[in-house]
Amino acid sequence: MPWFDQLPWLVALAPFAGLFFAAIVKRKDPKIVGDRVYRHDPPARVSHWTHALGVAACLVSGIVMGLRFTPAFVSDGPAAVVWMNVHFVACVSFLFGTFFYLGNTIISRWRFKEHLPARDAVMVTVRHYGHKLGVKKFDMPQEGKYFESEKLAYVMALACSVLLIVSGLVKALAHVWLTLPDAFMNAITWTHDLSAVLMALFFVAHVFFAAIVPFSWKTFPSMLIGWMPRDEAEQEHVAWVARLKAEGRVEEEAAAPCAEAAAL
Repeated sequence: MPWFDQLPWLVALAPFAGLFFAAIVKRKDPKIVGDRVYRHDPPARVSHWTHALGVAACLVSGIVMGLRFTPAFVSDGPAAVVWMNVHFVACVSFLFGTFFYLGNTIISRWRFKEHLPARDAVMVTVRHYGHKLGVKKFDMPQEGKYFESEKLAYVMALACSVLLIVSGLVKALAHVWLTLPDAFMNAITWTHDLSAVLMALFFVAHVFFAAIVPFSWKTFPSMLIGWMPRDEAEQEHVAWVARLKAEGRVEEEAAAPCAEAAAL
């Protein structure tokens, strides 16, 4: 039997669990230590990976089971139940990670503001990648902790997440408890599936620019161990490093950045 039928309370519990852990964990702010910069603390990494892995598994399982406008690779039988259960686990992970992040932004609103694009975000993004591609007329812009291109993508991901959560919860409720009009459920399903397609486009672009292209390789490990090279931060995130220095978040004595990861 699908876990959506057996364990629907887990879907309801996941958002509250995310908010609860956001309230009890202790956050660590970014800082410069020796030749490295502390970029992402453990709660940031947990919220990121539970959200990201949940999204990835939701997208794969949803495509396998079929969208409104795509064929289903499995439609019934044991295989369909397995993929529905994969979707269930991914949904729980996605909800936990999303609401863990939401709780963190409620507690520390400046973390949310860091993700919002500036008025000139499009122009800065053109300059940034134009410079990367060797266009000589473009100078490297002074970026903050997150690139303006990442901030633009963040707005899209945020909108897709809201639509997926609302439509997904309605579908779960209708599956377990409620009987809703067919026309309404058809609109909800279309909303859910179209949002999934937009999220898939964002996800592919995010993985490509954050982990695959060579110029991301020095920054990507910060989402695994928390740290990135100082020279990379000073070159790619000039405005952010300047702010850390202005706020006195500098420790020149070398630290052991992998100790935290080992302790986890």
